[in-house]
Amino acid sequence: MTESLLRIAMVALDFHREGGSEGRTAQLVDRLVADGHEVHMVGARIAGRWDPRAVQRRIPTPDHPHWLEVLLFARRAEMLVRSEHYDIVHNQIRPFVPGVVTVGGGSHRFYLDEVLPREKGRFLAGVKRAMPLHRVLLALEQRGFRPDRCPVIIANSQLSRSGILQHYAFPRERIVVAYNGVDPVRFTPDSRPLYRDATRQRLGIGPQEFMVVFVGQGFGRKGLGTLLAAVAALDRKGVQARLVVVGRGASRPWIRRAARLGIARRLSMVGHAPDPTAYYAAADVFALPTFFDPFANATLEAMAAGLPVVTSGRNGVAEILHPGVDGLVVQSPDDVAGFADALTSLANPERRRAMGEQARQTALAFPWERPLETTLAAYRDVIGAGQPMPSRTARIPT
Repeated sequence: MTESLLRIAMVALDFHREGGSEGRTAQLVDRLVADGHEVHMVGARIAGRWDPRAVQRRIPTPDHPHWLEVLLFARRAEMLVRSEHYDIVHNQIRPFVPGVVTVGGGSHRFYLDEVLPREKGRFLAGVKRAMPLHRVLLALEQRGFRPDRCPVIIANSQLSRSGILQHYAFPRERIVVAYNGVDPVRFTPDSRPLYRDATRQRLGIGPQEFMVVFVGQGFGRKGLGTLLAAVAALDRKGVQARLVVVGRGASRPWIRRAARLGIARRLSMVGHAPDPTAYYAAADVFALPTFFDPFANATLEAMAAGLPVVTSGRNGVAEILHPGVDGLVVQSPDDVAGFADALTSLANPERRRAMGEQARQTALAFPWERPLETTLAAYRDVIGAGQPMPSRTARIPT
């Protein structure tokens, strides 16, 4: 960015380097600081190592209940950013304060209306929607997506963008899509000789066994139930697969479900892994039948590691896939037969090798520099159009 240096407030409840949205924020902070911009990290919790040139502005909030934490953080962060002059105020994940918004999980209203009923059933979805946390998040979103408070929304997929437009009267030309990126050096097929054999031995998986890896948290929303049923269905097709699940979450309900399906001995739930590199290296296929993921970073990481991927049409990464070339897309996340067929086709070593090579090539086209440049371009548009960060009275022209 060759223009004059900017003073930027980066606003997020949490700053750390794990997870898709948080990792994207970290990449942006690192890049802006390296370019010489003055970045203020406005957050309730700031963990991990950061460039000392980044100014950490911690907002005191209670840890519990979470709805109160979110509410107080939004109010206190807005007071802070209004009390100082910033060229850009940039919200990460949720629209806490007036300014640019990068949505991490798409529209919360879309999730509550369209996703949660399929994941939990309509009754439980209705109960959850009435909880204070979801009411606060909806109110925050309804206010934050007003055009007079937000000059531009940055979405990480068309799926995310369409979910916002479906529920909010926001100018569509002011929602830009910037797909997430990946580090092709960190995630690479070169990791296989380093980790594959040792990881399989630790998991009790033979060198020739067909291993499917699932990486994510929120197992229900990510479609683990569908994947377990699909792995069980492979038996009827003469294919046996080992499934390794990486991520935070209660394991016992899923182990019991696997037992009912007769595949308990072929399921390994390894818990959270700060770095999933060894599991990508050990696997043959990555699978994620997610019910809603604006852009599941683990999918792109697996592709960069040289794995063919099988995912649902409700994963924003499906928008960059070339089905049958670098991965397979099963449109419905609850299509057990469709996922079983897709996995069966990848039981062929030659096919998955060729598809994995193409997956790597696709991933190389999405380095982190791409979304970062799109974000910087959005900053230039906001400033160039004479759209300063909104004050109490400012209204942004459309």
